[in-house]
Amino acid sequence: MHKTISALTLLLTTSAATGALADDHGAMTAIGLSGDKMLHVIDTSSAKVTESMEVTGVDRLLGIDLRPSNGQLIGVTDTFDIVEIDPETGAATVISTMDKELMIEAGAPVIVDFNPMADKLRFMSGTTNHRVDIESGAVTVDGSLAFEEADMHAGEAPAIVAAAYINSFGKPESTAMYDIDSTIVALIRQTSPNDGTLAAVGKLGIEGADHYAFDIATDAEGTNTAWLVAAGQLHTLSLDDGSVQESWDLEGAGGAMLRDITFMTAEM
Repeated sequence: MHKTISALTLLLTTSAATGALADDHGAMTAIGLSGDKMLHVIDTSSAKVTESMEVTGVDRLLGIDLRPSNGQLIGVTDTFDIVEIDPETGAATVISTMDKELMIEAGAPVIVDFNPMADKLRFMSGTTNHRVDIESGAVTVDGSLAFEEADMHAGEAPAIVAAAYINSFGKPESTAMYDIDSTIVALIRQTSPNDGTLAAVGKLGIEGADHYAFDIATDAEGTNTAWLVAAGQLHTLSLDDGSVQESWDLEGAGGAMLRDITFMTAEM
């Protein structure tokens, strides 16, 4: 199914006043998730929330992500239904229900992100690591998250709170997975997503936050930009060393704390 973010009535043409962000990163549109099921549309050319809407047909969303293969906006509910969300109306339609539930501690972050190469959903919380076929709901239980033996954090308990894949445009020939660890406040490479092995890339260089929303946006030319929302600011990150590159105050969110974010492509 083909979806475009134009259904959200966003104007992605930018003025000279907001051109500074667009010059470096292009006019990308993100959708953030806060509360139980509130979506916030973010124009990254201005670091502003331009529209907010509540998703209907669900009680609570655990997370959201763009399905790169066809442009669907996908969510996972607290009853483990996989839903397609209409970005024009906010209406959620059930696609399937997972055949295995994920154990989630109270208040623990849940990760929902597509592997664009496999067209499968990575679904994680704590150290539990699942892979999901969204059409059937079939869940594969993969290896628990743990730092590699050679990593400087080997033996420490990981605190992975967000994750994203590079090359998330269409169905790429290759990809790689990156995570955010809230204990060491760092970018992590999930070196084998199915095995759950982790290797530290580098510290973010910002203060720790209560919530992290992280995604890697890929444009039609294959350029990857890592974005993070934490403590009311929108950041770009280096995938080479994990450090924050640029930061802007996120405006128009009304104090909402984003706990997930995904980037919508205009054409697929």
